Amino acid sequence: MDDCGKKVMIVEDDEHISSVYEMKLSKEGIHTVCVKDGGSAAGAIFQEKPDLIILDIMLPEKDGFEVIKEVKQNAEIANIPIIVLSNLGQCPDQERALALGANEYIIKISCSTQEVVSKIKEYLGA
Repeated sequence: MDDCGKKVMIVEDDEHISSVYEMKLSKEGIHTVCVKDGGSAAGAIFQEKPDLIILDIMLPEKDGFEVIKEVKQNAEIANIPIIVLSNLGQCPDQERALALGANEYIIKISCSTQEVVSKIKEYLGA
């Protein structure tokens, strides 16, 4: 597929999950950048300025909630949509992420990879 010119940052410590989404999005012409920990996520987001962020909550160094806070506090990157993709399925976790500024919260085991890719494409207008 043609390059749609869109960039997605995947903040995920599970390399298998990252590589699956990287491959699927690449087939859709979407460029990906992967970050493996929460500690370097905000800096990488600021540097890369992706069109969308896919964010896990359970991350080394700094959890996804902290990453959302950091992104939303920086005016240059605050408007980048964030889709949380996590195994944490409890309502308080979902509510907290959305209250902090995440656009959507998807529980990994309840959605297929293709459903997540379709959701990403919706956000990107691709």
